[in-house]
Amino acid sequence: MFTTIQEVSTEPTKLRILNTANSLLAYPALLAGYRSVQEAIANDCLNAYLHTSLVIADKSLGDLSADNDLDESIGLAVNHLLSLEVSHPLSVLSRDGASKLPAFVLPVLLDRLEQGKEVSSFAFLLAAYGHYLQAGVDDKGEEYTVDEPALTNHDWAILANGDVVSLLDISAFASAGLRSFPQFVSQYKSYRNQIACYGLTFSLKQTLCAFWEEEPEAHR
Repeated sequence: MFTTIQEVSTEPTKLRILNTANSLLAYPALLAGYRSVQEAIANDCLNAYLHTSLVIADKSLGDLSADNDLDESIGLAVNHLLSLEVSHPLSVLSRDGASKLPAFVLPVLLDRLEQGKEVSSFAFLLAAYGHYLQAGVDDKGEEYTVDEPALTNHDWAILANGDVVSLLDISAFASAGLRSFPQFVSQYKSYRNQIACYGLTFSLKQTLCAFWEEEPEAHR
């Protein structure tokens, strides 16, 4: 069962942003061919994507948060990620996404969907995660290991036998009812196809403009 927006909002802002940042960065960065946090954040596109997505995520909880110093919180989260470069490579951050994404990303995604707000940054993230689970190689043709202890054999069968949207039917996401939001499903499918055809890096460059349309002030 995924965490609710109310439960997430009770976390201290800095901790919430750090946990969200881990999930936001891990899969796009790994698919782009990076293996360390430091290398990934040095990439301008990934850095912009991370900052924009964190701003959007925090705004969904802004009215419930007592800490309004968003720039400071995001800066601290990024600095913390950088400090983990040696002992916590991206392979560690990407572990167990089936547990982390429902806890730190789904509540914000559902909140925005229910309010009719744009969700392209989160559709992109789930598309990257879905591709990560099934591709096995990154943009550079390098193999990586998927470590998902929360996924069951039934979940893997769903992924193997379905189309790209089958990710939304695995146990981690099924109860969220994401298929009931046609606009989200359309965006998600589009990003999955883009990543499969053109790679993560190209797709991210093409979609950053859509991210900034969601929250223009997040483009700095």
